[in-house]
Amino acid sequence: MSFKLEDEYGRPWTASANLGWLTLAAVLTFGMAAPLLGVYLSLWIRSKGRSLAPLVRFSLCLASFLGLPFTLLGHPVLMVTLENAASTMWVVLWIAAPFTLRHEIRRYYKEREGWDIEIGPFFTLFFSALYINYCLNPITFSERDPATTLNLRK
Repeated sequence: MSFKLEDEYGRPWTASANLGWLTLAAVLTFGMAAPLLGVYLSLWIRSKGRSLAPLVRFSLCLASFLGLPFTLLGHPVLMVTLENAASTMWVVLWIAAPFTLRHEIRRYYKEREGWDIEIGPFFTLFFSALYINYCLNPITFSERDPATTLNLRK
């Protein structure tokens, strides 16, 4: 038995999820659900033959997010140095990872479907993987008239 990362239409399983529930999960997990969602979306786009870069960046972001509390166990001077390094790494990765994922998804849809999927940079910056997942939702496709954007005949 193999696990598929997508539904029967080729979209990630989380794309059909309600944005409200995903946001609630992110809030209740103190933000942990967002990088986990990013890792999943990166695995999905990787299964489509795209770059490994988003997966590596979201995984490092998640690792630094998880490792941050452990830096508090060290020596006081070392603790501050490690905490600053981990915080800086997390911020840089948190900004770079969604933009890398956005780029790979846009390239995939452009090459495979001939469609320029709309994933805005402003909302990508502030909402990261939650916004990217929202853009993959089939409801947003129907609002954009997929018959014309996906080159389907009516």
